[in-house]
Amino acid sequence: MRSLFAVLFASTLVLAGCASIPLSTAMRLSSLKPRTLAQLDPADVRVRVSLPDGFELNVPKSRLTVSLAATNGPSRKSQLGLSLLQTVRDTRSPGWFSADVPVSTYVLALSPEGVREMRAMQQFALAGNPNKFELGINVPLAKSPENPRDLTFWADVKLRRDESWMRLIDGATLKFDRTSASR
Repeated sequence: MRSLFAVLFASTLVLAGCASIPLSTAMRLSSLKPRTLAQLDPADVRVRVSLPDGFELNVPKSRLTVSLAATNGPSRKSQLGLSLLQTVRDTRSPGWFSADVPVSTYVLALSPEGVREMRAMQQFALAGNPNKFELGINVPLAKSPENPRDLTFWADVKLRRDESWMRLIDGATLKFDRTSASR
């Protein structure tokens, strides 16, 4: 049951995230070029995930996904490992007319393996002439309340130490279908 729940959460993350990406983030992400990746210091890259009380992030299985593609050439996709820097108790706003939600916020950095893979992606960006750059996250759950109805979550990324956080997912709510989980 728990593994099915984690798979459902991870697989729907992309779908829910698309509807919850703030316009300012969409604009910033659209301005990123493949060569931008080559200019990043992997030690500066951060991911921040906020989950409501009762849910816990599976940090060892969490990944930052980076994809580079060329119209008429090779493509490459990497799942960069993440490691925990800190966990903070906080609140996040699910919307204008809703009360703030108590959350656990996980701040993650690239793991040593993630740094190595990022450097390989940077070499590919310089050598391969890609024209498309995509960024994503895979953040499975380690723990959840029994029979949750929904989950509202937030995910942010920071590519440079001196930049502000980019909201990838801003209070997206996933609804769980208990009938499919019991099959």
